[in-house]
Amino acid sequence: MSKTPYQLTLPDEIVSELHLKHNQLLNLTLRNGQLIIQQTNNPNERQTLSLRTFLIPSVVMAIIFTIYAVEQKMFRIPLGGDNSIASAVIMLSEISGIFMFLFIYFQQQRQQIDKLRRKTSWRVLPALTVAFVIILAFVTSGFFWAINYLFQTASFDLFTSIALFTMFNGIINFLMIYSALSISTLFITSIFVMTIIGGVLTAMVTNSSRMWWQYNLSFLGTDNALDSWQFNATLILAGLIWLALVDYLFVPLQKILRHNRRLITLRILLNLSALSLAGVGLFPNNAGRLHILHDQMANFLIYFILIMMLGNRWLLPNAPREFEATSYIICAILVTSMILFQWVGYLSLTTFEIVAFVLALSWILLLFQNIYRLYYHTYQTFVVPIS
Repeated sequence: MSKTPYQLTLPDEIVSELHLKHNQLLNLTLRNGQLIIQQTNNPNERQTLSLRTFLIPSVVMAIIFTIYAVEQKMFRIPLGGDNSIASAVIMLSEISGIFMFLFIYFQQQRQQIDKLRRKTSWRVLPALTVAFVIILAFVTSGFFWAINYLFQTASFDLFTSIALFTMFNGIINFLMIYSALSISTLFITSIFVMTIIGGVLTAMVTNSSRMWWQYNLSFLGTDNALDSWQFNATLILAGLIWLALVDYLFVPLQKILRHNRRLITLRILLNLSALSLAGVGLFPNNAGRLHILHDQMANFLIYFILIMMLGNRWLLPNAPREFEATSYIICAILVTSMILFQWVGYLSLTTFEIVAFVLALSWILLLFQNIYRLYYHTYQTFVVPIS
């Protein structure tokens, strides 16, 4: 059976963006009913890792763990607690995991073709590094807290302890490498959502015996709460991730829509909102000057978000009508809740804060989604002929 040859005409923008050359070979992939064209030397195609990539640092850390255990004459090591497998994994995996994250991240950026994207990646690296340091500490601490709760007083001989340590460390190294390879707008958005929701819910559960809801949501970050630093760190961390996400969203968009005042204003408002969110965690709602600063940061966050909601039609080019209507509805609910709380006294402070938190977070995610769609669906979608 003879095959009919077909030709696909690529726009000049794609050829220029990918630095394609005449007679260059491309990979053509059919995936989930979609046609995907990639360069044969695309860095994304080399994301399959050899075992040695994450096992070598695990072996190195296992040697360090073994030397320490032998010197301390720890021939039977508990699973949890001080001088345990858990403490060793948390400490040494933090070092090896972040090292592998940075190592792979640097490799990825050297292979980045787009100079503007590469510049942005270096600029957001400090925020991403701090975010992943804290996330890794939270996740490992929480995981081993649960393991220790399930297997109380469990202990193992030295060889079994080394094997368990190496296994846990290898898993963490692999996840950190995978995170470095997966850095993208959607990935950072997912991390942002999981961080802020997971951190707040954890703080709520931890302080359930303190009946935090009788005070306010900000009680979770005060001196009267249990492990208040976790709640405050969550807000600071979410603010840092928010800043990184704004960069990832706006850099490619402003490359096309240069000197667009609406986008510049929206970007400034989003950055100010992120800094305000971080400020809410940086200044706990304790008595004195901290209370004043905390309230100011919270008020700034609400004002910036309300301004973006009311001005979404002007701030976001080609904003869908559904998004405009949704923004006005959410804004009306927020203002109504504020009136019911401050002037009517119908809503408690806790209820108002939870309603405002959920609505504001939901709208911010919708805004991020529409900014992402504006670039990738409007300016990165091309109509090409097949002949």
